[in-house]
Amino acid sequence: MLGFHRNRNKTKSAPPPKKDRGQGQIRKAQYEHARKKEVGVSDLTLLSKISDESINDNLEKRFQNGIIYTYIGQVLISVNPFRDLGIYTKEVLNSYKNTNRLEVPPHVYAIAESMYHNMIAYSESQCVIISGESGAGKTEAAKRIMQYIANISGSMTTSSEIKRINDMVLATNPLLESFGCAKTLRNDNSSRHGKYLEIEFNKAFEPVSANITNYLLEKQRVVSQIQNERNFHIFYQFTKGASDKYRQSYGVQQPEQYVYTSASGCTSVDSIDDLKNFRETLKAMEIIGISQEEQDQVFRLLAAILWIGNVTFAEDEEGNSKINDTSVTDFVAYLLQVDAQILCKSITERVVETSHGMKRGSVYHVPLNPVQATASRDALAKGLYSNLFDWIVDRVNQSFSKMKGQPFKSIGILDIYGFEIFDHNSFEQLCINYVNEKLQQIFIQLTLKSEQDEYVREQIQWTPIEYFNNKVVCDLIEAVRPPGVFASLDDACATAHADSVAADQSFAQRLNMVQTNPHFDLRGAKFVVKHYAGDVTYDIKHMTDKNKDQMLKDLLEMIQTSQGQFLHLLFPNKVDENNKKRPPTASQKIKRSANDLMVTLSRATPSYIRTIKPNDNKSSSEYDTRNVLHQIKYLGLKENVRIRRAGFAYRQTFEKFVERFYLLSSQTSYAGDYIYQGDAKTATAIILREVGFPQTEWQLGVSKVFIKKPETLFALEDKRESYWANKAKTIQRACRRYIKRRENAARIVQRLWRARITGEADKYTALRDYGTKLLGSRKQRRRLSILGSRAFMGDYLGCNDKTGGFGKFLMETIGLSEEVIFSARGQQLHSKFGRSAQRLPKVFLITRSNFVVVGEEVIERKVNYTIEETIPVKQIPKASLSSFQDDWVAINLASTSRPDLFINTMFKTELVTQLKKLNSSLQIDVGQTVSYAKKAGKLRPVKFRVSPEAPADGDVYKSATVSVREGLPASSQSRPKPKGRSIISNAVAKYKVTLAATRGKAIASTSGVRQTPRPHPKPQGLLHPQQQQQQQQQHQFVPNSVPSRQVASRKAAPPPPPPPPVKEQPKWPTFKAAYDFPGSGSPSELPVVKDTVIYVLQDAGNGWSLGKSLDESKEGWIPTAYIVKCDPPTSKFKAVPPPPPAKKANGRAAPAASQPNGANGSNGNDLVSSLAAALKEKKETESNMANDLAAAIRQKARRESDDEEEDDW
Repeated sequence: MLGFHRNRNKTKSAPPPKKDRGQGQIRKAQYEHARKKEVGVSDLTLLSKISDESINDNLEKRFQNGIIYTYIGQVLISVNPFRDLGIYTKEVLNSYKNTNRLEVPPHVYAIAESMYHNMIAYSESQCVIISGESGAGKTEAAKRIMQYIANISGSMTTSSEIKRINDMVLATNPLLESFGCAKTLRNDNSSRHGKYLEIEFNKAFEPVSANITNYLLEKQRVVSQIQNERNFHIFYQFTKGASDKYRQSYGVQQPEQYVYTSASGCTSVDSIDDLKNFRETLKAMEIIGISQEEQDQVFRLLAAILWIGNVTFAEDEEGNSKINDTSVTDFVAYLLQVDAQILCKSITERVVETSHGMKRGSVYHVPLNPVQATASRDALAKGLYSNLFDWIVDRVNQSFSKMKGQPFKSIGILDIYGFEIFDHNSFEQLCINYVNEKLQQIFIQLTLKSEQDEYVREQIQWTPIEYFNNKVVCDLIEAVRPPGVFASLDDACATAHADSVAADQSFAQRLNMVQTNPHFDLRGAKFVVKHYAGDVTYDIKHMTDKNKDQMLKDLLEMIQTSQGQFLHLLFPNKVDENNKKRPPTASQKIKRSANDLMVTLSRATPSYIRTIKPNDNKSSSEYDTRNVLHQIKYLGLKENVRIRRAGFAYRQTFEKFVERFYLLSSQTSYAGDYIYQGDAKTATAIILREVGFPQTEWQLGVSKVFIKKPETLFALEDKRESYWANKAKTIQRACRRYIKRRENAARIVQRLWRARITGEADKYTALRDYGTKLLGSRKQRRRLSILGSRAFMGDYLGCNDKTGGFGKFLMETIGLSEEVIFSARGQQLHSKFGRSAQRLPKVFLITRSNFVVVGEEVIERKVNYTIEETIPVKQIPKASLSSFQDDWVAINLASTSRPDLFINTMFKTELVTQLKKLNSSLQIDVGQTVSYAKKAGKLRPVKFRVSPEAPADGDVYKSATVSVREGLPASSQSRPKPKGRSIISNAVAKYKVTLAATRGKAIASTSGVRQTPRPHPKPQGLLHPQQQQQQQQQHQFVPNSVPSRQVASRKAAPPPPPPPPVKEQPKWPTFKAAYDFPGSGSPSELPVVKDTVIYVLQDAGNGWSLGKSLDESKEGWIPTAYIVKCDPPTSKFKAVPPPPPAKKANGRAAPAASQPNGANGSNGNDLVSSLAAALKEKKETESNMANDLAAAIRQKARRESDDEEEDDW
């Protein structure tokens, strides 16, 4: 035997269960080899610790890895990358179509897809609220959402009307960016207004119209900007790209010539192409439907605003203002189409009407000083631009309203300022932060409402969520009774409207009534409001002037005198002298707009995008932690996470959950396939129970599973990743086991070959015979033990093999360095009090001096080997065996301190024989019972009996009784060692049979030619040329016994045509090199170039093949993956042509020479050829065996030289 045996206790694996064809919705799990490793967490609700710092750390980690999007439940966090990441391509956009938000990485496209899907699925209007500071990417996010919705809504239709609407929606971006965006220190394309774009869809969910509402235009930017900032983009586009017509008609100059565009010292920006953008603006106007006449009027007014900024004032003798250059005002009057004198008076004078005293109703013309006149000039410019912007928005809405479709549902996009906290905060910041408070209020209400509605809908047990309700802050600002900040501001403007300083003082006094609110604090000329995002200090100075938000009466009257209709469209309300009602203030307007916006948003299902600016330097690599922490705080991200985490951190539909995690349960998966026959809800419960999560960590709803803590989800993902890793290790183990078996087989063949050559095989056979005599025909024998090939090899585990293998590993693990005479696996009977005895796996070793028992224990799925018993061989007095064919042996120690060993091994006879050779005094007992000391000094008998129910190749131990089948008689002798068949003798025998058959045919042919049919000639292509010539000569030789009539007929018959040529076959299969293999310089490798044809002698099965060149001059190893099988080249292996026909003499074939002993000579040649072939075959067999052994040794050497871990592929 070669040392291999089958595990007799191993049972056949169960067949795979049938697949459930009804579970088609559960897709087969795939290893996500292309999936990038998760950086941080993609959803902030999965953070273990909720704090501003932990949120910032996660965002920074993702930003540094080029991942700018992160979720907070349904909220998307976007960090401006300040570079193109290639994530807005057509391919990326298409990858988000018809996908679940959790199936794809966080992206603005995922929010757009979710909104469009929900609008169709639930017939509910949708909206997205985009907030963040300037430069954080709000406008870009809005553009990407519009791009996605236009693409997905227009891709399913061929209607030109719908495509035109999509084009119009997209055209609003460049138009409103030109008139509403500007370059600031923080952002080159900063939105200086807020807008709400509502795209309306019909019942087929095709876009049919749109509507835009604008908020909080920064009018002050028209007349002044801080250093290195710019006015609105349109002024620079117009002054740089105006046509000659506009330059001649409207006097358009370069931006450096106007105060409003050059005072800040910045007229050009590297990242902005004003000329290109101006062309896009004109194109957008054309797409939207703004006529050329309307465009002319718009640019005429823009030119007027620019020239108004160039009006300067000087102080006369009385301290009043006067215009320095009346040519400028004359040109402005021309552009506004008003009288120049009226224009000058409206700027330099103020009409005051008395309302008290004896001269009530008197009108006075009060001249203004240069400072006041400058403020009046700027008020005119701001008023004109503000109303122009409103007209553009209304004009866009008019174009949309002309569409024929009937609106059904809508998707709204709100792009508005985020929360603002500056060193100096005034009325503008108060209005912006007030709107953000309102948005936070609706966010909390809708988020909590949707959370709690989902719990009710899914029948989940939950407790009410506690949260900070910022309604108290909103009331602090907008309440009327008791008066809030806005109400106090309006009252101050009404009572002290003439003097702005007095109005500010009145406002400060009225704020004392708000002191009782815990979220308000008055500090002299400033006050503090404790917003949800942090405390903000506001400056009272100039707040009343900003709140009035109205042009002077004189300016309005001047505008109404214009001869152009366009100004009347911008200012449709005429000045009513009799109307004493105060015009609405800015705070009242923003309050009304905010409340209208809340009503609009409440009618839609909201989504949220929070944008963050990582640094102020527009750097693609810099991450300003302090700045980002500030934004995290005022965006309220921590509050968002806390609200989302108040219930369950993760929820998913049963089908998607099972599809993701069914691999974790043996009841739901087999070999990677989903096999569960029941519903997805039950499968979800099975998975969660089998992975060991307590019921308190999860709940099952009607259609979703809810998981409370993020750590639970992380544990599920880790287990799923471990599944793939374990399968990979299983494949690795199988491959290593296969390779190891080949190596072990090669070693055994080597050992047997050496034993055959040196005669050591007789030593193993003699040891077997000696062991058989020791038992003295007292023990039944097994069928395999009497085989002639059975020999006592001793070291079956290869413990003495220093080149590797399990034996070397075992010796190194247990720390044993002695020579091992015998090694084998087996079992030892182990008994525990009150329990049935167990068979524990062991390894038995015999050295020159000791009998060693090695324990085998599995700890954390890893087998550990330790020495349990080391018994000197000389101290073993007796070994006991039964008389049956079982494998049990009792090692009787006769000790008062240690029990005996009762072991089981299929090599029991060899084990006893080796012990006997080392200890000649060893007594061997054989009987129907075996006694051993289960405890020290206490013998216990074990009975043996024959049972037909016992395993065919094993036994059963139960209650101190061993049941085994009947074996062969004890007197059975081992069969003689089989002899190998001789190749030469076989060839001689074959020759004798052939010779006898040939002689029989010759005798038959001489007895009667006519009765025996003539044998057909062999094909000429299969014969040697000399044999072919002899055959042709024999065909022409006619014996005398044949009649002349037959000879004549034979001469008349035409000769048969030659057979087709036979193609010569190569010695070995031929392969072609698919790639260049230069080799590593090792002499054992065969370098080849692409398309080279070589022989392949052997495929080692480990990725390498043994190759040889066609001329057989080079031989070496080549990677199997580098070669492909091919046909042999025609140039080397050509077909063998038939020999030329024999020459004829005088038209007749030359007669063949007579060979009286031709048959015997041929038979003699056959004998020599057969003997030569036999010798050659034997030589090739030995050579192939040597090559195989050499290949196995080289393969082992390469594997041992590999420095990498075995499990690292």
